Amino acid sequence: MKTKTMKTKSILSLACGLVLLCLGGQANAALVVTNGNFRDLTGLTYVGGPWYSGVPTGWSGINTGYTVIYTGNPSPSVFTYAANLGALTSTTPNFDTLNQSVGTTDYTADVTLKFDLSNLNSNGYQVGVGIYGGSNSDTLLATRSVVHQFPDVNGVPQNGVGTFELTAQSVASGSLLKIAFWNTSGTGGAASLTNVSISQIPEPSTGSMMALGLAGLVTTRLLRRKDS
Repeated sequence: MKTKTMKTKSILSLACGLVLLCLGGQANAALVVTNGNFRDLTGLTYVGGPWYSGVPTGWSGINTGYTVIYTGNPSPSVFTYAANLGALTSTTPNFDTLNQSVGTTDYTADVTLKFDLSNLNSNGYQVGVGIYGGSNSDTLLATRSVVHQFPDVNGVPQNGVGTFELTAQSVASGSLLKIAFWNTSGTGGAASLTNVSISQIPEPSTGSMMALGLAGLVTTRLLRRKDS
């Protein structure tokens, strides 16, 4: 009778451990940016030099020319691809962004968007960035502006080139998220965008669930040893 009881406890402990581990894994389900490095050239048209035309795969924007540019070394074919925000977006007469739906949150947490910007010509630029959420991605959750002034002011770079972040805090579970970029410069300046990624900071309970799951598995092994 004792052996049967111990076996039952072992099975229940194992089941609980697996359930908690699964819950922990589900809480870490990732938001995903499709073609965040713009290397997927599907649907684009090569127009000469380092340029492609069309809207990059996975994104929505203005369908125009000279939208994706590549730089790098032909041998051994190491290239960096970037989207031309000056061609893919506009603020007047219409507000058109380069945007993408990146998934739905399955728990409440901060969401961080990372991206790289660089200069495409000899003018400064100003780039707007937004994270939208809600049931229809219609609520602006966070926004920022990145300004690059060219040439440098008094020899000092103006911090508009490099890697940047935007964080939306405490985004509610079940929010359909959309990210958006737009070029706001009125001086002919244009920015290139690449290496776009997004992530959720795991909720505090996620770590607890993982710990409980591991504890359940450890308990199972101990009970089995005792049974034997």
